Amino acid sequence: MLTALILLGAALFGLGATSEHLTAQAEQDFPPSGRFIEAGGIRQHVIESGSGAPLVMIHGAYGFAEDFAVSLMPQTAKQFRSIAIDRPGHGYTEQGNPDDTATPDGQARSLHAALDRLGVKKPILLGFSYGGAVALTYALQYPGEVAALVLVSPATHPWRSRAVMPFGIADAPLIGPVLKHTIVTPVGALLKDGAVDSVFAPEPVPEAFGRTPVALGLRPDDYAATAREVRALDAFLREQVPRYASLRLPVAIVVNDADRSVSSHIHGRALAAAVSGAELIVTDGGGHPLHFSRPDSVLAAIELVAAQAGF
Repeated sequence: MLTALILLGAALFGLGATSEHLTAQAEQDFPPSGRFIEAGGIRQHVIESGSGAPLVMIHGAYGFAEDFAVSLMPQTAKQFRSIAIDRPGHGYTEQGNPDDTATPDGQARSLHAALDRLGVKKPILLGFSYGGAVALTYALQYPGEVAALVLVSPATHPWRSRAVMPFGIADAPLIGPVLKHTIVTPVGALLKDGAVDSVFAPEPVPEAFGRTPVALGLRPDDYAATAREVRALDAFLREQVPRYASLRLPVAIVVNDADRSVSSHIHGRALAAAVSGAELIVTDGGGHPLHFSRPDSVLAAIELVAAQAGF
């Protein structure tokens, strides 16, 4: 028994050391590329490029502001003041109190504080995946303060029929804190490439995606933030869905019917049916991250709602 405990302790120590090394390596390989502001009681990491009407881009789970810097911003910065901010607990933005930032309404409040600090008024909001839920919540919480919405493969509706275990071992009760700092990062590093391939399948991973800081999302605290968000999302959306019909602004929704991560029929198409005047753009494949695989479709959606908003 004692020998088994010693071996277990040694294994956990080794995994913990590996986790710390991989975390430090990720931060060395992908340092912050933007600037920092204090807003909403936390330090937030902002990437900004271009000038003109404001376009604010909200990343998804396991994502970062940098995702937009290497995908859409080179084009959008030619016409818009393009802004992307790491969501609370992701990238280089502080988590703050998880009770306040683990749901889309808390994330929307943090974003609103950041945009106020940046002097941004009535932006176009672009939300990808989980970021789509945040963008929708923002528009509902601050009516009249959003010019238009572009939602890319958005999470918009509940999809579970019953309660499930906490998402990810990093957020599991009791044993979670131990596993978070030992197993999550090393195992995530081993599975990362396969997971990336699956979200773009059956097409190859776009070259630009190789410049994103995926390894940052495998850090213990980033992974735990994602676990809390995904665990709470279904119940939150269940309450939010009845409010979609009240939206009165230009909305474009870009989806792929073969998306294996977020069903277009459960989410994007259902939203298009609920929001009067919403434009639905269906791509010919491209997996889930359509801002990488089908950027022209997303840019067309931005142009569409910008024109409808009078920009």
